[in-house]
Amino acid sequence: MSSTAITGKTARTPRLYYVDALRVGVIGLVFVVHVCEVFNPWDKWHITNGDPSRLAGEIVVLAAPWIMPLVMLLAGTNAWFSLQHRTNRAYVRERVVRLLLPLTAGVLLLVPPQVYLERISRGQFHGSFVDFYPHFFEGIYPQGNFSWHHLWFLGHLFGYSLLALPLFRYWQRTGGRRAMQVVARVCGAHGGILWLSIPLIVERSTLWGLFPERHMLTADWSNHALLLVAYVYGFVLAGSPWLGAVIDKQWKNALLVGGIGSVALITGTWRGVVPDHLPAPYSISYLAFWTLYAVCAWGWMVGMLGLGRRWLDSDGPLVRYGRRASYMLYIVHQPIIVAVAFVVVRWNYSVPIKMTIIFVSSLALSLGATEIISRMTRFIGATFRSHRPVARAEHALVTRI
Repeated sequence: MSSTAITGKTARTPRLYYVDALRVGVIGLVFVVHVCEVFNPWDKWHITNGDPSRLAGEIVVLAAPWIMPLVMLLAGTNAWFSLQHRTNRAYVRERVVRLLLPLTAGVLLLVPPQVYLERISRGQFHGSFVDFYPHFFEGIYPQGNFSWHHLWFLGHLFGYSLLALPLFRYWQRTGGRRAMQVVARVCGAHGGILWLSIPLIVERSTLWGLFPERHMLTADWSNHALLLVAYVYGFVLAGSPWLGAVIDKQWKNALLVGGIGSVALITGTWRGVVPDHLPAPYSISYLAFWTLYAVCAWGWMVGMLGLGRRWLDSDGPLVRYGRRASYMLYIVHQPIIVAVAFVVVRWNYSVPIKMTIIFVSSLALSLGATEIISRMTRFIGATFRSHRPVARAEHALVTRI
């Protein structure tokens, strides 16, 4: 499958560099958001500073509607190209290795220290981590201790990969491609790309009142629908050259719409309306709020895609490093931020100094941990492949894609 399917340009390389660059940038922004959460006055995070910062909270509000949906959308684009070269069985096996195994290991090794430090900081547990670990499996967080914390994304993505597979296979056939072409042509009208926000509006308005966001596979239906739609959109964008051209024409207006929506949300938090005084479910103001939220989210996603296509579609050292390291960085970054913040919030420094210390220290430790774990996994993988000729061929295909 050539890169023209999403870029609408002449195929020059086997990679979509702007997708890689956007993924690096988005993971970096997730890192910033989690540092800001320590000081967020509107959200009680795992570790909280005694003195909150409204500025830090507004950074979280700015990114909240679109940051993780954009990550999911980028994952959907990768699914298109991955399925060009894999059978269903090989694709599911790759998803198990890349998503389910890290999720399981992370829940057992990376999440318990976060819950332990949170319980210690709030006086809810006294004792060593060794004493706490058996209690990690008691009850579901936040009332209990068992959780997947930031690794919820891996669980959701694994579920979406299996759930959407039949639909994706249909869209790869002639009839499915015709259906995507119809959607693309409808979006080609002036401002037409914003029509794709309608499913986001409907699902968020309908489901959030019933199932508020919990990041749980059994209860998080409002967030499920938003992220699943974004994942599917990523696949459609990769498979439809027309939508790439539409984004090139309309991304500036979409970004403007997203920016206006963010200004409204930021104003609401600054004045104390969001999140403490959200409208009653299914009232007119409730529907208006979630319409604004969904359109804002989609506007930012389209705007970021347009920016990436316009300015980031080239290779470079940062993109190459990020392509290799960003996934592992996401996995390890939050427990490190929690651990560093657990220590720093106790110091008698101003908020800017504390935030700088947490950011710099956590970033350095996260990059170091990423490099160590990546080298270990590459060594183990190379050792395993050296005993399996078939696996060597599969590895060559994966790295090429």
